[in-house]
Amino acid sequence: MIRISERGIFDMLALATHLAGRWPIGAYLRFEVRRQLRNRRFVIITVALPVSLYVLYTAVLDISSSATIDGLAWPVFFLVSMAAYGAMAAAITQANAIAAERGSGWSRQLRVTPLSRSSYVLTKLATAVLLTAPALVFVAAVAIIVNHVELPVRVWIELVLALSLGSLPFAALAILLGYTLGSESVQGAVTLTFFGLAILGGLFAPADSFPPALATIARVLPSYHLAALGRDVVASGVPDPVDVIVLTAYALAFGGLAAWRYRAVEQRSHGG
Repeated sequence: MIRISERGIFDMLALATHLAGRWPIGAYLRFEVRRQLRNRRFVIITVALPVSLYVLYTAVLDISSSATIDGLAWPVFFLVSMAAYGAMAAAITQANAIAAERGSGWSRQLRVTPLSRSSYVLTKLATAVLLTAPALVFVAAVAIIVNHVELPVRVWIELVLALSLGSLPFAALAILLGYTLGSESVQGAVTLTFFGLAILGGLFAPADSFPPALATIARVLPSYHLAALGRDVVASGVPDPVDVIVLTAYALAFGGLAAWRYRAVEQRSHGG
């Protein structure tokens, strides 16, 4: 049974207006980005939390700003960590929207629009990547204001681009979770997933400070390599090929599983 809320009806009418006479993917992408940015929970998790943690761990707690980790001053090192966390969280939390749309019947209603099924998935992927930008920009702004972090404009741009593109594995993971779990269970799974990846991946504390077993686990996680990618860009301007290869492998693996789940759900829905 298809269930569309009153707000969902207004959203559908707004979307139909956006799609009318326009390029469907571009119109839907703009609609999705604006809708997500109005979501308070999304803003808190992806922007407010990393910004608050950055201020806490670099300006409030008694951690020396002169400490150097992997050749980077602590405020810069943790800046990349929190930017990577925000990018990862922004991508993974898209699973909530996908599962909710499946449960409410929204995704079925989209079939009467000019938007194709493949365009729907591609738009979700692009939305997840684009929504990493607010987290990256706000964390960077706070680093500049609070800790007077100074990086060349070119490095700031390269960092944002590297972490945005590096979030692709997490965007693919969001689609996989959204098409695997129902709207009632996906939120808990998403929260455990991105906090687990952040903690075990060394985003809240350097992986070098972990016990050997946990440090080994950290170095195989995509979250660790996302942050490492950002730090390489800041330190030398050249990404480590290992980080690129690992993130690409995760993107292909999660993307393949997401495509499999998408086809299975769509075939079952179409058959029903």
